[in-house]
Amino acid sequence: MTTAIGAYATAALLKARVTITDTTDDTVLGSICDQVNQYIETKTRRVLAPIASATYTFDGDGSKCLRYPKGIRAVSLLECQLYTRAGYSTVDSTQYFLRPGPADSLPGWPYTRIEFTDYPVGTFAYFPRGFDTVRVTMTTGWAAIPDDITDVALTAATRAWHAVQAGQADIVGTDDMGRPLVSRFFSARDLETLATYSTDLPA
Repeated sequence: MTTAIGAYATAALLKARVTITDTTDDTVLGSICDQVNQYIETKTRRVLAPIASATYTFDGDGSKCLRYPKGIRAVSLLECQLYTRAGYSTVDSTQYFLRPGPADSLPGWPYTRIEFTDYPVGTFAYFPRGFDTVRVTMTTGWAAIPDDITDVALTAATRAWHAVQAGQADIVGTDDMGRPLVSRFFSARDLETLATYSTDLPA
C-alpha cells in the first residue's frame, strides 16, 4: 500500500491557527484533522501530497497512452508483456514520455499520462492488451501539498474545532451513512477549490 508523505491538516498546525498551547485536546484535534484529510481525498479522489515510489500494474488496452489521473511525478521503470502472463520486458526510457492532461497542465501539477513515442524503436510501441500487461515503478501524487489545499483543510478544521467548543461534540465521528461529519464545515468556496483538483476532470 502506498503512503502519502505529509497531511493537509495536522493537530500541530491547527493548534497554531487557533492558539492552543497545551495538549489537553490533542486527541480531539487529531480526530478532526483526520476527518478533514479523509474528506478532501474522498472529494478529489486523489492524494494531493507526495507518495513514495511504488510498483503498479495495469491492464493494457492496446493504445499508445496509459492514463493515471491521480498524478505521476516520475517513472523509474516501465515494463510490458506482449500478452497476459507472457513475462515482463523493460521498456527503454527513450521510448515513452510523461504528459499532462488538458486540465492538469498548471505549474506544479503532476503528469497524468505515460505515452509512447511517435517514433518507436524496440518491441513495444503501445500498451499490449491483456490483464496486468503493464507494470510501472513510479512516484505519484504532488511534489508538495498545494498551499490552497492546506488552507482549505485548516479552515475547515478550525470551523469544526469551534463547533466542538460551542458544544457540538458530535462532529467527531461519522453520520449514519459513514460520511465524516466535518463535511458541513467546508464552505462553497472551499468545495470549489477541491473541485479544481478532482479526478473527474478530463485527464
